[in-house]
Amino acid sequence: MNKIPVIIDCDPGHDDAIALITALASDRLDVLGITAAAGNQTVDKTEKNARKILEICARTDIPVAKGRTAPLLQSLHVARDIHGESGMDGPVLPEPTFEPAKEPAEELIARLVEECETPVTLIITGTCTNIAVFLLAYPHLHRKIARISLMGGGAFLGNRTPLAEFNIWADPEAARIVMDSQIPLEVYGLDVTHKALIYQEEFELFRKEEGAIFQLVAGLLDFFSASYLNERKMNGGPIHDACAVMGVIYPELFTYRETHISVELESRESRGALTMDLRPKEKREKQANGKIALDVDRDKFLQLLLESCKILTAERRKKGYDS
Repeated sequence: MNKIPVIIDCDPGHDDAIALITALASDRLDVLGITAAAGNQTVDKTEKNARKILEICARTDIPVAKGRTAPLLQSLHVARDIHGESGMDGPVLPEPTFEPAKEPAEELIARLVEECETPVTLIITGTCTNIAVFLLAYPHLHRKIARISLMGGGAFLGNRTPLAEFNIWADPEAARIVMDSQIPLEVYGLDVTHKALIYQEEFELFRKEEGAIFQLVAGLLDFFSASYLNERKMNGGPIHDACAVMGVIYPELFTYRETHISVELESRESRGALTMDLRPKEKREKQANGKIALDVDRDKFLQLLLESCKILTAERRKKGYDS
C-alpha cells in the first residue's frame, strides 16, 4: 500500500498530542512535516510541545515549523482553561533535543508540497491560520493538495459560543479561506468528536501498560478530561483532534454527510459557526465542497488508539529506548 503523504498543522494541546501519536504510529501515513499554530496556547509553546511529542516518539527526523503568532484579523485567545499554562499541562516531558525549522510554517508547507511527487493531504487540528496563509501565498500549489482534513466546528454544537467551536471561532476568517478554497474538505466537528470519548474507567487501559507512550497518553487523559468530567459532566475525555487523523487512515470508522461547508462571519451571534446544508442533494442550493463526519465507531476508535501506543512503544524499544 502506498503511504498517504500528510502535513499536520496543530496546536498541541492534549488531544493534538494524541492525534500526533496516532499519525506517527500508522504505516499508512508518511508524515512529511508538522507546523505549529497559535490556539490552545501561544505558538512558542505549541511549537515546543510538538517537538516534545516527536522526541518521545523517537521521530526527531520530522521537521517542525513555527506558524503565525496571532489570527489573521482578531486578537489571540488561548484555551488555558482546558490545556493549562504550557498548552499541554499534566505529564512532564523532557526538553526536545532538536531545533525547529528555520522556515516559517507556510514556507515549510510549500516546500514539502512542491517536493512531494504525489498530492499531499493537509490535516488541521488547531486554528486554520497557517493553512490560510499558505493557501493565499501559494495559489499555484492548490492543485497539489489532495484534501484537507479538519477538526473544527460542528453541525449542531458549539463550545465557545452556542454555535461556534474553538478552532473555527479563534480565527474564523482563516477558516473561511480554507473552506472556500475548492480543495476537498473532510470536517470532524463536535457532533462526532464528542462521541470519540475515552471513558474515565478506560484510562486504566493505558496506565497499566509499560512504556513512555502509554504513560504519556494516560497523563494527557487525566489532565485534559478534568474540565469535561467536572464542568461538562461528560464521563471521560473526547479525543477531538485524533478524529481528523483517524479519518484519513480509517475512513470506515466514520459516518459522513456530503454537503457545502462554509463559515459565518457577518452575524455577531453566530460568528465562527459552520454553515452547511444537510438537506438531500437535489434540494441543496450550493454544490458540495466536502463532507462532515456525524458518527464514529467509538469502540474501534479506542482499540486503534491503544494499538498506536503499542506500535510506538515497540519502535522506541527497537531504537534503544525503554530498554
